[in-house]
Amino acid sequence: MSLRDTAKGIAIRAGVLTVGGVVVGAWLFSVAAKAASGLVKTFAALFLLAVGAGVATWEVKKVQRRLAL
Repeated sequence: MSLRDTAKGIAIRAGVLTVGGVVVGAWLFSVAAKAASGLVKTFAALFLLAVGAGVATWEVKKVQRRLAL
């Protein structure tokens, strides 16, 4: 076993680990992006629901004040 063989083995292992790291990193990023997309959609829906509830409450209060007079 020579120094060249050792260096070649280290280079091959480093290459395999690099490719594996890129693949796993891309997969994790994909999963995280999908989760974030779902959370953004959920928060947007909740915000719109809250705005709608606020407008409905405001309208009901307006009608109640008009009927109370």
